[in-house]
Amino acid sequence: MSFTFEDLAYQKQAVQAVIDVFAGQPKLRADAHIFTDIYPNQCDLSINRIRSNLLKVFATYGIPQHAQALEVLPNRHLDLCVEMETGTGKTLVYWQTICALYKEYGFSKFIILVPSVAIREGVLATYQSFAAALQTRYSVVPDCVEYDSGKMDRVHRFVTSAEPQVLVMTLQSFTSDAHIINQAGRDKSFRGLSYFDALAQCRPIIIMDEPQEGMDTDNASGRLAQLNAIALLRYSATHRVCRNVVYRLTPQAAYSLGLVKKVEVLTVAERADEGTHKMQLVACESGGANTQPKAKFKLWRKKSSAGFEWRETNWVTAGKCLAEASGNAGYGDWTIAHISKPLRSPEWRVQFTNGVTLHITNKAGDTAGLFRLQLRYLIQTHLAKKERLAAKGIKCLSLIFIDRVANYMKLDGREPIIKQLFEEEYAAATLASSEQIQAAQGYYFATTGKGEYTDSESAIAKNKEIFKIILQGKEELLSFASPIEFIFTHTALGVGWDSPNVFNIATLNERENEGRMRQELGRGLRIAVNQAGQRCYDGIGTVEGEEINLLTVVPNLSWESFTKTYQAQEEAMLGDRFDSGDQSLSQFRHSPKGQASKKRVKLHNNFAQSAVFKSFWRQLSRKV
Repeated sequence: MSFTFEDLAYQKQAVQAVIDVFAGQPKLRADAHIFTDIYPNQCDLSINRIRSNLLKVFATYGIPQHAQALEVLPNRHLDLCVEMETGTGKTLVYWQTICALYKEYGFSKFIILVPSVAIREGVLATYQSFAAALQTRYSVVPDCVEYDSGKMDRVHRFVTSAEPQVLVMTLQSFTSDAHIINQAGRDKSFRGLSYFDALAQCRPIIIMDEPQEGMDTDNASGRLAQLNAIALLRYSATHRVCRNVVYRLTPQAAYSLGLVKKVEVLTVAERADEGTHKMQLVACESGGANTQPKAKFKLWRKKSSAGFEWRETNWVTAGKCLAEASGNAGYGDWTIAHISKPLRSPEWRVQFTNGVTLHITNKAGDTAGLFRLQLRYLIQTHLAKKERLAAKGIKCLSLIFIDRVANYMKLDGREPIIKQLFEEEYAAATLASSEQIQAAQGYYFATTGKGEYTDSESAIAKNKEIFKIILQGKEELLSFASPIEFIFTHTALGVGWDSPNVFNIATLNERENEGRMRQELGRGLRIAVNQAGQRCYDGIGTVEGEEINLLTVVPNLSWESFTKTYQAQEEAMLGDRFDSGDQSLSQFRHSPKGQASKKRVKLHNNFAQSAVFKSFWRQLSRKV
């Protein structure tokens, strides 16, 4: 499969907006610096001309005055923002912009700055997929290399080449003086300069992909200033630093133009019920020399007047019964056996005499029950879409966000509850074998420099092939030849990574929402593609519920909580770009399936776990 390079008007506008900022710049010649070993970019425009160009761009693309900022530093350094809704192809837009800037003005040195490995791989994959198409459209395609501190000859070639060059780097590559790039006198260095200083002499144009992800800290801003760039070009859907916006494609505009999927929300929520054993471990402290560790819980506590309220207990220690701590007889079977924090673990845990262990990060309530129901709905929806989409040559993918790696990977001897629940529900819904169920799962979790998961659990070495498919082989992932249909991640795929054929997203979180809802939904907003790499749009008059481009989201929130939380995040991130009226949520549909199946149920866990019921169930399940 190879992706089709479409001729899209809005993408051409986003490219042209940046080109117009430099209107009047003479085209640089490759032989202009023949007597030096460094070939830099050069901007000959006056500050007044740049300001005049910016005003014309603002007027052309309808940028409101408060999004304009005409500060241009004495060295003609520009800080420009291109704002495009997630899923509308901003990566391809800035690759086109690079080619157009070289073709129009001869600018030849570009650095693409990314905040994570996932985004870096996406940038490189886009280049590989569209290099031939870029060559056809712009009659040029720059050399592109990934920065590697073990291969500094790549930086040497970037600096000395007269041909257009692109260097893809993570922010972490140069933010410490200890990094190789900042050390002077290395092999093949330039006149004793560090490689970083040599890059600065190139006066690069820096593309900032998702700059809100740590690129505006004091340290990062200081390092970027030292690179002496002609321009910083910021590309994101959710800019935090928002100045000199030269092009803007808002979420509402993207949806109105049919550039992103519609979203169906199928909610699974737990009602607050004082008759349940709902509890949450909220804090632990180690004891002193002569005292025991202690813990605080949130429980349904008896009020002094009448009834119960959900609130914290006082500090309690081992041997304490939670019925006594809460005044609620429903907790009579919950006596603390042990409070501890293992030496190599960052989290506290409380063990009870009934065999249950509660961790400090556990969410209150029946977490496993919620997760199971979410996965059941996700799998049912996935299978229904899979059959319908396959007939159109489209592979269906589902993305599952989890809160802790240990909930999917077997680490520290703990059983991974999410993986276990998924496999049980998938087996119940299909005739798939154990091998097929395993093959259908892919996962990616970000790692530390030591090759461990972000929460310091284990190495990713066992998953190299899946890593390659998910991050580097998007075409392979979209092919029917790949068995992977369900992708599990923590936060590593939450920003920057996406796939056009993610049709379902479940957010299985043990914690309250962490403000990433909008980014997580964005992973599934791209318009679907078929096995020929062609986008598949929904025609006018498509019946609601039968759209190809319908993203089903299964959060563990009520519909009301979901929409209010999302709307608050939109307003915080977008400011003036947010429409607080009903139209702002027209992209979202409350799933009729979710509405029809909304029932209030009560879990009688003591009965379900009893020997009598288990014996009865074993006999019944055989007959069923």
